[in-house]
Amino acid sequence: MATRKTLLIASGVAACLMLGAASGLLLIRATSSPPTPVDHRQDDEEAISGAKIAIENRFPEAQVDFGQSYVRWNQQVPSVCGRVDIVQEQDSFDGEGRYVSSPGQLLIEEADGSDVLSQKWGDVCA
Repeated sequence: MATRKTLLIASGVAACLMLGAASGLLLIRATSSPPTPVDHRQDDEEAISGAKIAIENRFPEAQVDFGQSYVRWNQQVPSVCGRVDIVQEQDSFDGEGRYVSSPGQLLIEEADGSDVLSQKWGDVCA
């Protein structure tokens, strides 16, 4: 049978261990900061500007009028969704249409077709 002195020592050691663990957890919590909210406004402006340049470069001879554009983020990857009217000589395009610009891909409803664009629009912009 354990003696009273042994139980007292064991209790003291256990208390010290628990106190040390609690202090460590408090220290970790005190030194870690909550995640900083990401403000994508600057990134959004750059993504929209890049999409507009890509469209203008695809149709260098056309007059390009942009409607509303916005950015959707998938983790760290931006996709620009918006409306554009492309006017050029011998134009078969009729008015404003949608566009989606993602890294490595530019789809324009007036040039690439509604079916292709609608699929991407549903995946990214909706």
